[in-house]
Parts: sequence; structure tokens; C-alpha cells
Amino acid sequence: MKMSRIMAVLMLSAVAVGANAQAEAKMKELQAQGFGARNTAAQAAANNEAVAEVAEGDTDPSFPGGEMFLQAYLKKKLMHSGVSGKGDVVISFKVDKKGNIYGAEVTQSAGSTLDTAAFNIVTGMPRWKPGLTNGEPADKPAQVTVSFGKED
Repeated sequence: MKMSRIMAVLMLSAVAVGANAQAEAKMKELQAQGFGARNTAAQAAANNEAVAEVAEGDTDPSFPGGEMFLQAYLKKKLMHSGVSGKGDVVISFKVDKKGNIYGAEVTQSAGSTLDTAAFNIVTGMPRWKPGLTNGEPADKPAQVTVSFGKED
């Protein structure tokens, strides 16, 4: 009986290690594509995009790298949150002229535990690319939906 338990634990450990290795490989791939605070080349490219868009007029704030990188960021943070439960939490906030998030609040709740976890994830985000009004950086509203307990 003990041997079967030991084998079960070893098998579960191997599965967990494999899943962790896959997640790390995906994050390395994303970092190679420009995701991550340490990637100054990606930040420089994002800054160049912001300068190029100044002539275009009005834009909404956006996560550095776009929607794909926002979803990767959320997925990584959800994996490490240690929170269990299912539901969607919508956090609304403003992004200032420098890309800082402020005034965050829960606008769609899924319970206090999930709300708190989502709030912490969103307020811990890196600077966003600020929105533009008449080609100039401006404080603008944004929102993020954090989905708990959903598999991709």
C-alpha cells in the first residue's frame, strides 16, 4: 500500500514539474518577444510607438505589448495568486499621462476574496501606455476583467 502511495506522489510530482516547465518555457518565449520589465528593447519600441501615435489623435490606454501580453501577465499572476474560486472580477481604473494606474475600484464583483486578489493583481501592473487626446498624453479610464477558475 505504501509503495502505491509513493508511486502516486512521484507521478503527481512529475506532472507538476512538467507543467511548471511548460509555463516557464512559455514565459521565456514571451520574454523573447518583448514581455517583461527587464526587456529594455521592448520598452524602447513601445516608447517609439507612443511617439509615432502622437500625430494620430485620440487613443485609449493600453498594456505594454497589447492585449496578448496583458492576458499572459494575468495568467502568470493568477497561477501564483493561490486563490481558488470561479468568477470574473472587473477592475476599473484610470491611467495617467505617465502610464501609472490610479483610482482602481471593483466594478463587477465575484466575492470579497476574488475581488481582493484581482485588485492586487491590477494595481501591481507595470506602467501602461497612456491614452492620447488630441495627440497629447492624457489621463484616461480603462478596465480589466480578471477571470478566476477558467482553463484556456
